[in-house]
Amino acid sequence: MHLDSLSAGKAFIADMARRGRTVGTVHTLGALHLGHAELIRRAAVENDVAIVTVYPNKIQLSSSPEYEFNLQDDVALARGAGASAVISTTDAEMFPPGYRTFVSQGDYPLRASGPHGLLMEGITGCIRWICFARPSRSYFGLKDIGQALLVKRAVADLLLDCEIRFVPTVRYKNGVPISSRLRHFNRSELDELSSLYMALDHLRKAAARGVSCAQKLIDSAKPLIKFRQFELESLRVVGADSFDDQKQIELPFIISGVALGRGLRVPDNIFVPDQDTLLRGPADVWIDLPERWGSGDRAQSRA
Repeated sequence: MHLDSLSAGKAFIADMARRGRTVGTVHTLGALHLGHAELIRRAAVENDVAIVTVYPNKIQLSSSPEYEFNLQDDVALARGAGASAVISTTDAEMFPPGYRTFVSQGDYPLRASGPHGLLMEGITGCIRWICFARPSRSYFGLKDIGQALLVKRAVADLLLDCEIRFVPTVRYKNGVPISSRLRHFNRSELDELSSLYMALDHLRKAAARGVSCAQKLIDSAKPLIKFRQFELESLRVVGADSFDDQKQIELPFIISGVALGRGLRVPDNIFVPDQDTLLRGPADVWIDLPERWGSGDRAQSRA
């Protein structure tokens, strides 16, 4: 079912509440891919109803290249993954004249995403959707762990009755996390990006062996990043509570890296919340690379 306005979505949500159905939500900017599909599957399995929202948040994407998505394709992917309903909307509905309310978390969004990140706008969008849909649970991928942690904190601080569920990162078998950004890159660029994950995982394994100095870990990982068509914007180890750069490794922490290419930031993260994850690695979901990768085949990253 596709509901193309907030009023239609609100009526559906109210009906589910009257029936006593549990609701799981996945909030997206559009351009859905296999990572979103994993979120939707989890929401469908763990709840009576899975709702997907599709809105390319204009305040979050304002400084990005033109954001391309196909709503019909997104609805088809969401329904195929188990969504009961897809709710889409417009700028006019989401940002009517006089809109002025944002979720402020101080400088935490900047600490989490760096000076070029737009997490405040993203957090505001997620919280608005959670307030609108009133879900029992809302699902966020560990690929965007900074956003996931900040949304969870905002939900707790605002006393919203919603459980935030984290879902493992979906990666191609070369290590690259699936993202809508990948459609802009060719196969050689995709292969090159895999070295960023190798560096992040090398850093985790070195920490598991007992290396505790964060800078030593970063220095040992950087040579593994073999970029020719990309630049390395950052490679960091930050605390998962403060998002401050760590000097000595202390759980929980996030290993993060950002590549720059074609005018796009391509982030990757490994979230290490506990000793078991440090030793064994995160429970990522691994999928095969498409046999072919080109302008016509990049859609496979979204199917």
